Amino acid sequence: MGVASALAFGGALGLPALAPLSVVAPFPLILQRLHRGAASAGGAALLATLLVGSVFSAAAAIAFALMLAVPGLLIGDTLARGRGLLKGCQRAFGWLALQIGMALLFAGPQMAQQLLAPLDQYRSAAFLDRLRASGLEAEQVEALGDQFTALKAVLEVVYPAAFLIVAALLVLVNAALVRAYLLRRDPAWLEGGEFEGLRWGLGMAAGFVASGLLVALPPTRAFGYNSLLLVAFFFTLQGLAVVSFYARRLAGPPLLRAALVVLVLVNPWAAQLLALVGLFDTWLDFRKWAQPPAGEPE
Repeated sequence: MGVASALAFGGALGLPALAPLSVVAPFPLILQRLHRGAASAGGAALLATLLVGSVFSAAAAIAFALMLAVPGLLIGDTLARGRGLLKGCQRAFGWLALQIGMALLFAGPQMAQQLLAPLDQYRSAAFLDRLRASGLEAEQVEALGDQFTALKAVLEVVYPAAFLIVAALLVLVNAALVRAYLLRRDPAWLEGGEFEGLRWGLGMAAGFVASGLLVALPPTRAFGYNSLLLVAFFFTLQGLAVVSFYARRLAGPPLLRAALVVLVLVNPWAAQLLALVGLFDTWLDFRKWAQPPAGEPE
């Protein structure tokens, strides 16, 4: 499992086209912790780190250990101790948020430059000329250039929140893989409906209101935008949990229920709609309408 994890990470470093593959590098380590124990999982993580370091660099090995191996071990250990997959995700995200926060504190401008550099390339005259030469109409090329310019202007402000959201997505992808694997192989590890019951407290709604107020004040506007984006992301997760809750209760095959969730996600306004559902679910509790009456089975 350590070799598989190192290959997932190393393949992404060697071939840019395989970059998304590095996201699943924690998955083999999670399975190793579940099936072979903590010592075996720790050994697999150490082996993977040494392989990455020997093939690439010490910096790559440190990045792999801190940002991928440790979150995977946290998810696997929490799940193996019977505390649930959701709790493991919370611990893994907390660890990643701590690492990202420290990195932003000491190297924020450099991280922002690394994030924004590709956008400068896509906005360059040479890249736009290549698009025109490929046959795209001038209006489309101009629109793409404007979109990249607008995206860069946004990320220059909210890049801290963007890094945290990417970390959360990394955790969610691996959690989804683990859940799908265990549902087929060993569902006893899972607590039924764990994600479908996700619901933040009133503190998150208060954070949403406070973030809006911070945006209205020029001195705190940048911090407010970052806070607002993060809170909206978490409400989007709550909205997705509501959709998953209702999809799970549909009378139909699993493929049909999965297709329903996919149709919701591919909607161009999916993020905004799910965030609104999550926000209003704080007070309205949409899932209670699908609960069976007391004394009746689900």
